[in-house]
Amino acid sequence: MEPIVKSPSQAAGAYHRARRLILGLVVLALAGTASAAPRSPADWFGFPMGADRRLVSYDDFLPYLRHLAAESDRVELRTIGQTTQQRDLVMLVISTPENLAAEARQKEIAARLHDPVGLADDEVEALIEEGKTILLVTSNIHAPEILSSQMSLEWAYQLAVGDEGGPARWLDDVIVLLVPSVNPDGQVMVTDWYKEHRGTRYEGCSLPWLYHPYAGHDNNRDWFMLNLPESRAVNRVMYRDWFPQVIVDLHQMGPLGPRIFVPPYADPVTDHVHPLVHRSADLIGSAMTYRLEQEGLSGAIYGYYFDAYWPGGLRSTPWWKNTVGVLVEVASCRVATPIHVDPGELTGGQKGLVDYQPQINFP
Repeated sequence: MEPIVKSPSQAAGAYHRARRLILGLVVLALAGTASAAPRSPADWFGFPMGADRRLVSYDDFLPYLRHLAAESDRVELRTIGQTTQQRDLVMLVISTPENLAAEARQKEIAARLHDPVGLADDEVEALIEEGKTILLVTSNIHAPEILSSQMSLEWAYQLAVGDEGGPARWLDDVIVLLVPSVNPDGQVMVTDWYKEHRGTRYEGCSLPWLYHPYAGHDNNRDWFMLNLPESRAVNRVMYRDWFPQVIVDLHQMGPLGPRIFVPPYADPVTDHVHPLVHRSADLIGSAMTYRLEQEGLSGAIYGYYFDAYWPGGLRSTPWWKNTVGVLVEVASCRVATPIHVDPGELTGGQKGLVDYQPQINFP
């Protein structure tokens, strides 16, 4: 029988070809076991976020956030403090890998621009050119206003996996700081209470105790006193660590009025805040309502009920520090239970909307 290899050179060639083949198979095998893309919240929890009568507890969604941070190079998970009941208060930092790697420099730029005393105009312009917009989004400070905590999981996932043609394209210029719940203790209370009574006549009813262990609804009146550990932790993010230029605070309001409120705010307006802070909030809110109308989503209002004077809330105290605070309020259901609202039940009766009919702030 003829030998397969006739010479030393042929033997060497066959060896190297076999070696390349084996290495190639190893690479393919490793590729098959490498980390896949992050799983979606729907895949992880078994239902889409916002599904009727379904809620994810803060304690349950922390493992998902760890998974998202581990599997995406756009997402980092930070513990920014402890809650009243000693849970980890977490924040997601979402941006491009390049921006995340330059975190220290971006913080330095934001802090310097926040207090630019002593900077020449050309230095300011250079820092603006180099810096990124830092956006803080806070969710669920009022525990029954729970849907923003669920939305946070879906939005973080979309930013983590989205292609450059979608929302992820903004991440080149923006660092998103997302706090999925400013009131984790209350979020767990509400979720547990809702699940306990789901399917009974009490489904969607209110808790019979405070939904923050000490402050209840007034945890959003604590931002000039900082009595609560949750308030102090987020305050450190705002004015010690990151200095975001824009803060968006997500809330829910009653079910029978407008569908969503965004700035411009209603009167009165404090005259102790620079007018450009108010104008900036107006521009952001107007862009939001314009997009909603483009999509045919009616019921968006501005200049309604929520004023630009009160200094005590998460969205308003930033104004006195030249930070743009934007409040978003959306109409509620019964926690996670859908409700039917007949058109005839929609009402005004609040400052900025006496009757439920088209007007300049509610076209």
